[in-house]
Amino acid sequence: MALGLLVIVGASGYAALAACRVEFPLLDRWLAQSCRSEAEAAALARLDRLRSRNLALLRDIRRTENELAALQCEAVPPTPAPEPAAPPDRAGIDPGIWNRGDIRVLDGCWELDSDFRTRDIQTGRITHYTQWEMCFDREGRGRETMTATNGTTCRGAVSGRFLDRDAAGSLQRLEVREPGNLRCSDGSYIHQRIITCELAGDGGASCVNFQPETGGRGEVRLRRRTEDQ
Repeated sequence: MALGLLVIVGASGYAALAACRVEFPLLDRWLAQSCRSEAEAAALARLDRLRSRNLALLRDIRRTENELAALQCEAVPPTPAPEPAAPPDRAGIDPGIWNRGDIRVLDGCWELDSDFRTRDIQTGRITHYTQWEMCFDREGRGRETMTATNGTTCRGAVSGRFLDRDAAGSLQRLEVREPGNLRCSDGSYIHQRIITCELAGDGGASCVNFQPETGGRGEVRLRRRTEDQ
């Protein structure tokens, strides 16, 4: 009986002290722990684990940042863009096509350096031809025109072909041939010519002009006519 009275009095005393804001930390902690559910305890334990994991991750981040800060990276200059290829020289001969012996290299119009003179055997008159042009198709068939300082013009057919290489594999040679004498507007003519050319290093061709009937021989340059001519 006395013991029960003591418990009641003690509980009443605690209630009175709590109402008066008198706190007993040890007693509050014991009462809180005794009343806490198992679910709350599990949630608090999980929260503690997450906090520990968070701290570990923060330590990893700081360590990685320190390692990155210690690295010294050299800047690599950008690779320069390749220079654009130069446009093909329209006034030159394509060496690849020429060396393959492809007659299509003649397609178009050409100029020959001309300082060609003829002498009339009856009158002795000399005619000076300063312009000489040939135009070919892709098969090597063409026409030529020569113009003299006195206005005389000579026109006719002409054809081109590549000569076979010899056993030593000599340079590829081009032959341009007139089928016969070239007729002129003043009634005269120029003896047939056979022109043999070798590729030169300046985009043109170096040629030998030969007249079988007279044995005449001379040098001439062959170059592609430019667009503005």
